[in-house]
Amino acid sequence: MENQDKLNKPIGDKEIKKLEAKDVEVQGLRLDQKNKKGTDTVVGELLVLICKHPDREELIEFTKVKNLKGENLKVVGLWYSEDEDKNLQKGSAIAELLAFYKVNKIADLEGKFVQTTEQSKDIPYLCIKGY
Repeated sequence: MENQDKLNKPIGDKEIKKLEAKDVEVQGLRLDQKNKKGTDTVVGELLVLICKHPDREELIEFTKVKNLKGENLKVVGLWYSEDEDKNLQKGSAIAELLAFYKVNKIADLEGKFVQTTEQSKDIPYLCIKGY
């Protein structure tokens, strides 16, 4: 009977509450393996910033950063990559993020406050601001 009740509910009049772009505290970090869709083939690792937003109790996870490339703003994934010396790849989204927040290692982001911004006018989800 519970499902039948759900089938008979009218459309509500409340909009989804969206979070505003504010500074968030990085409370944790991890690398997630990403597989090619529908397979077990690993295509890379994404850096996940686990953050506390001041307007939300639950933690939020970010895997994208908005950077300035020339005169254009671009939203890119925080893909982990190393150079031939096994250091973080210079010029990667992660390296640019670290440089913007004036830290040398990914682990140094933990405990820092970082800015967020909307990904775009069409995509109102938040991402990390890196410019």
